[in-house]
Order: sequence, then C-alpha cells, then structure tokens
Amino acid sequence: MKRMMLLLVCALSYQINAQTNHFPPNGNAGIGTTSPSHGKLQIYGNGPEQGINFWTNSGEITSRLWIDNQKKTFHLSKGVNPEKGITLDNNGFIGIGTTTPLSLFNVSSGTSGDAIFRLEADTDNNNEADNPMIQLRQDGDIIGVDMGFSENFGENQFGIAPWHSAQGGNRWDTFVINIGNGNVGIGTKTIEGNWKLAVKGKIRAEEIKVETGWADYVFKEGYDLPSLEEVEKHIKEKGRLINIPSAKEVEENGVELGEMNKLLLEKIEELTLYVIALKKENEEIKKSIKHLRK
Repeated sequence: MKRMMLLLVCALSYQINAQTNHFPPNGNAGIGTTSPSHGKLQIYGNGPEQGINFWTNSGEITSRLWIDNQKKTFHLSKGVNPEKGITLDNNGFIGIGTTTPLSLFNVSSGTSGDAIFRLEADTDNNNEADNPMIQLRQDGDIIGVDMGFSENFGENQFGIAPWHSAQGGNRWDTFVINIGNGNVGIGTKTIEGNWKLAVKGKIRAEEIKVETGWADYVFKEGYDLPSLEEVEKHIKEKGRLINIPSAKEVEENGVELGEMNKLLLEKIEELTLYVIALKKENEEIKKSIKHLRK
C-alpha cells in the first residue's frame, strides 16, 4: 500500500507545476510545500497553472484540477477553460459551466448553447419500475411536490403530484401526461382515447372557445323542416326533441359542448321558421276575416 501511495505521489509531482515537493519521514507527502502536516497528501497551489493537469499522449491537456486560494474555490475543468467544468465555491455553491455559481446548484451554458439537465433511468428498458423523479420538499418535509415518471402515475405517463404529509401524502392524479398520445389528465390518470384533455372536477374560466360546425343549414333552401305534427309525435314517443340526445345518453356519455350548441341553435332556427310560417298564416287569416266583413 505504501508503495502504491509513493507511485501516486510521484505521478502527481510530475504533473503539477510547483517549486517544492517534499516527502518527510513521517509518511506525509507534500507537493508545493515543504511541511505537509494536514494529511497524508498535501498539495499547495493557487490557480490552474499550479494544479494537477491531465495530458494526452500527444501533449494536450484534457482536464485540470486546482484550488484558488484567494477565492477559496475548487475547480475541475475540461481542457484549459475554467468555464467548461465544475466549481465548488467557498459557500458550498456548486457551479457547472460557471465559476461563479449563484445558488446551491447552478448550471450554465455560457453565452451560447442549451443548458439541459437530464435524469435517466432504466436505460436497458428492462424494469418499468425504475423511473426518473424530482422531489421538492418544504417546511420540514410537510409539503412539496414530486414530478417525473412513476408507476403511481401509470406506465409511461409523466406527472406532477403535490405532497402533503398531513393529507395522505401524494395526489398522483393531479396532473398527468400520456407520453404515447400526448393527452393530458387533470384530476384523473385515465386519459385514453381521443380526448386531448380529461378533467375530473369543475372547470372555471373567463372564456372558452369551441371550434365546431354551425347550424346555418336550417335556413338553406332544401332543408327538411319537420312539421309541427312530426315534432309533436316525436315528443310523445321519445320524450325529447328531434336530434337531441336523451337524458340517459347524456348521463352515460356526457355532452359535447360544440355539438350540443349546434343542435340547440338548430332548434332555435327551426322555431324561428315555425314562427315566421305562423305569422304568414295569421296574416292570411286576418285578410280573409277582413274580406268577409265587407
């Protein structure tokens, strides 16, 4: 073991740019210092030129490891560019792609390029129970949120689940996206079929725009307007207007707002035609009565 340690020290001393290397009898090794007293291996330096350089066979620096004593920061960089690496500053902040991290974990792509944070699980597609997940916790783990992939959201479904320790833990049906078809569920994890948005619960909005067909065909020439006798017969037999779904159908399948608004307009336009026809008939009756009184 001591022999391996000696070989390591010799290798490091070959790579580091320091004026003094020391191997005292107590077994400690010093690189850049003549009095190594803070560990078995003590390296002293300030800046990338006095750190450890790793080279290729062709003489190119692949990475550097050094400590900035003035700023009290630790750096591990790719090549000679300190911005292309990892920084641990004196307050415990970690920076990737930046030497001045502004938070506990700060990732930066600099002046160009994307900054992508990637979590990957189950790379062999062998165990669907292995999933990437981000957990946020606050107030002593009382509240928080889990987001990512989990069997609790359903297989191959992304979700965001609030966490409250006093209210049963996670609500796994709060927000879910089916990765296969892109459908979204709010309050439900069951979002199969052609529904792009499935909501279990009430929706409040200032405005909803529904793009669908309209019922102007009622006023076009050739429209088969049912007679009032036909409408009366249908009401007696079915208990509803023509083309309007039954209460049982609505209970089982719900109501499509766009289609239902079109059907309701259809009935209003048909009613308008009935009123116009009745008005004309009334005018004819008035004329006949007036003629008979002469």
